[in-house]
Amino acid sequence: MLSLAFSHSQKSLNLNASPKQGLVITTGRCKCRLARNVKCDMNNDTKNTSKRLYLGIDFGTSGARYALIDGQGNLCSERKRAYPQTGNGKSRATSWRETLFGLLNDVPEEYRPNVASISIDGTSATTLIINRDNGEVLSGPFMYNESFPDALPTVLSIAPENHTVCTGSSTLCKLVSWWELTSSSNKESAILMHQSDWLLWLLHGVYGVSDYNNALKLGYDPEADAYPRWLASQPYQYMLPSIKAPGTPIALLKEDLRLQYGFPKECVVCTGTTDSIAAFLAARASSPGKSYK
Repeated sequence: MLSLAFSHSQKSLNLNASPKQGLVITTGRCKCRLARNVKCDMNNDTKNTSKRLYLGIDFGTSGARYALIDGQGNLCSERKRAYPQTGNGKSRATSWRETLFGLLNDVPEEYRPNVASISIDGTSATTLIINRDNGEVLSGPFMYNESFPDALPTVLSIAPENHTVCTGSSTLCKLVSWWELTSSSNKESAILMHQSDWLLWLLHGVYGVSDYNNALKLGYDPEADAYPRWLASQPYQYMLPSIKAPGTPIALLKEDLRLQYGFPKECVVCTGTTDSIAAFLAARASSPGKSYK
């Protein structure tokens, strides 16, 4: 289980770990701490109104779960939910939405006023095409393991050899396939979102924001901190999300959700990551070749 806690910090990448406190990842503007199997003191400081808590939600292939931790990495609460039984296509997105809000409702009420930030990880390369005018799902979700070989020749013609996008299941192949099969009238307001981007958007309401881990299979270059020219010159470049470091604050939790669930007015929603990166962080690796059990 991964729970990301965020606080403003330095811009360099810094990994620190201790068996007691947990792994601290400083990346971009934020610090992220993994939960340990150390329970919060239910009767003391976790109910103190000055105690800041951090909510991380993991969306997997068959269900989702959350972990709520304090600033020392102590685990205060955790729950999991299976996705409702649905068919394929857009109904998958509906089941994710129901699960997300179900998990928010599962957070014990006494903890909610102290939740300082929320973030979500999702399956890598799971993609949706969204109408930025009204939030409608135009196409997808396209799942992480769905392959689009029809788009592969086009992608191979523009991307460098052996690039991450040069596989039929890459996010870019999903985008190119949709683009080539869709009429012009349906493209004007379309934007691409990864699974975690879309789920986070439900919480903050800001279109077109992602993180550089999710964007790798779209073609983003994290070393240059930009989309490469061969991608930025494509006609669908306007559909690409702006990219931030994982754990970067995006916006405050939407007012209606804050009031509905009882979260504080200063609760922020932060960029997420992929499930594979979340799993790596949860392994508590602190240096090359090491991990904590």
